[in-house]
Amino acid sequence: MATTYQYLLRRKAELETRMIEAQRRAQAPFESELRAIILALDALKQAGMAERLSAGEPATFAPPTPGKRGRRGRTTRDMILMTLAQAPGLNEAEIARQLDHRWSRPVTPAAVGRELEVMEMEGLARRSGPGWIRLTEQTEEHVTEEHVEDAEERSSLSLAVPGH
Repeated sequence: MATTYQYLLRRKAELETRMIEAQRRAQAPFESELRAIILALDALKQAGMAERLSAGEPATFAPPTPGKRGRRGRTTRDMILMTLAQAPGLNEAEIARQLDHRWSRPVTPAAVGRELEVMEMEGLARRSGPGWIRLTEQTEEHVTEEHVEDAEERSSLSLAVPGH
């Protein structure tokens, strides 16, 4: 009668053999294509075309490279501009809170202030009273303090009307 140890050794050898056979069966469909590709590459090398073709543009029949997955990465500047477009007149602390709340991007109010100052020099934003407003290309010279105050009054009136 076989011992447990001998039984386990036989079973191990059987499993290893089955694994090798399964691996061969799994590779079989790809082996012929791989051989054909290797033959084509060798033919291109012998014809002297390998260097010329590898340095150029990707082949038109090649599948496109996969793009970046997930959400589009936004810069802090982009997010600040989007926040100001939706809610003009916010101060640095409120903008930092919005960035953290909407995009999970923790930014200090001081960093927001530095970014806003750079955007002010570039003509993208302007300080308006205690907060900041976004300047668009069309209204860059035409935005005045009255426009901002009117916008703030409209937003406060819309909050005061019940049910709207």
